[in-house]
Amino acid sequence: MNLHLRLDALRNARDTLLRQPLATLLTVLALAIVLALPVGLFTALNNLQLLLGQWRDQAQISLYLHKDASAAEVAKLRDRVARGAGVVAVHYISREEALADFERSAGMQAAVDVLGENPLPASLVVEINPLAQSSADLDAQVRSWAKEPIVASAQSDLHWVARLQAILALGTRAVWILALLLALGAVLVMGNTIRLHIAQRRDEIDIASLVGATRSFIRRPFLYQGLIQGLLAGALAWAVVAIAILSLQGPVDRLAALYGTHFSLVGLRPAQGFALIAISAFLGWLGSRIAVGRHLDHTFS
Repeated sequence: MNLHLRLDALRNARDTLLRQPLATLLTVLALAIVLALPVGLFTALNNLQLLLGQWRDQAQISLYLHKDASAAEVAKLRDRVARGAGVVAVHYISREEALADFERSAGMQAAVDVLGENPLPASLVVEINPLAQSSADLDAQVRSWAKEPIVASAQSDLHWVARLQAILALGTRAVWILALLLALGAVLVMGNTIRLHIAQRRDEIDIASLVGATRSFIRRPFLYQGLIQGLLAGALAWAVVAIAILSLQGPVDRLAALYGTHFSLVGLRPAQGFALIAISAFLGWLGSRIAVGRHLDHTFS
């Protein structure tokens, strides 16, 4: 393909867009809004997953040990548990520490004095990232730990993890469906815009076809128009999402401070941002190709 012809087509597309700045701006804004909505929702889900991944103190498993477990056996078990999927930390709670915590939290000093001995076992408290694996895999992991010879019983309250994962899966599926519908909308918006440009240049296209211009020659400037507008819309959508993240960080900081923690919102990484621009450019090109193809089918038929 002659590079000169491509450059001429690119300049033609650029000049056409610049001659109609308001129409070009409105098209780019419409595409950017269509793209920013699903991308913003994906970013929100990603931040939610990051936030929930920090709730390690809410996803704990207690492994209660037999009284005759030796220190060496406990150390080996602790190492094996620490290598488990999604395990963030493993804390050993001795019988004495468990008793002290019990007395402080429950105010049961008198009852303990009556017993005359420490009835509480030593334990391993396992902190788990609730999103590191599926709830079924997590249950299987807990059951395998409970079968260890020195483990008397295992206690966990991780039903909320299964519910949380189901909610996130539902949200992700819904956002994907929305993204596909809005991508179709972006193609239709671009196709309609290009059809308007074709209608304005119908006489020029008819004359070019009569003097022997090929379909590729006629089609190329319109494809570049869609490509350029798609690129601009993708960049603008990236900027919109970044601005939204920055504007929400202040309220998030204030909310996190009420819970005694801190959480920084995460926007699109550079690779994700450039992928957004590339997808937007492709959608613009695709909408243009469909619109021009239908017109050329009629012209050359």
